[in-house]
Amino acid sequence: MILDTDFIIIGSIIIILLTPLYIYRKKVYNFFTRQGDFETFEENIKNYLHTYYPKIEFDYSIIQKTKMEKDAKLRQILVIEDLVSQFFDFEYELETQKCIHKDFLWSTYEQNCKPIKEKLPNDWSKRKEFTYRRDNCKCKRCGLNIELIDAQIILIRPLANGGGYNFENLITLCSDCNKILNSQIKSIKSSLIEDALLTKTTVK
Repeated sequence: MILDTDFIIIGSIIIILLTPLYIYRKKVYNFFTRQGDFETFEENIKNYLHTYYPKIEFDYSIIQKTKMEKDAKLRQILVIEDLVSQFFDFEYELETQKCIHKDFLWSTYEQNCKPIKEKLPNDWSKRKEFTYRRDNCKCKRCGLNIELIDAQIILIRPLANGGGYNFENLITLCSDCNKILNSQIKSIKSSLIEDALLTKTTVK
């Protein structure tokens, strides 16, 4: 009787652990809308990552490792999850950036570089746009092209460590990379890159 009880408890725990994954995979399957075979998917995903995330060198060995998987949809999911994990694990060191040419600096630039009670300077919108343009409208970590409204401008050295709002201390990131560097994403399933790969590369 004790064995039966233990078996039931262990079985219940396994079901609880697997249910979120099942729901996630079931939701993911809804993204498969294009016609094509796995080779089409492979070409799609390589082209997409090369085009939109050029600064990250992805390892595609997962494609070979999953070649025995007969469920094509499941295999695509496994490939995407591996590539997204690589995106998250990509090491990037924040470094001092170049300044804007002095001819473009304004009279209060130097004054407003110094933080005042950790409030953004009143010329922050201008600093954000200049930083964004300096970085060629791209995320410095992954190379993704982004709109100004979506650009995340962060401080390389925090204010608490003596950083300021000078251009050398500002850098442009996309939403995913900003969250990764600030350890705000707890799961790969909450990322924009995963949604993009599911909607733009998968095939039936």
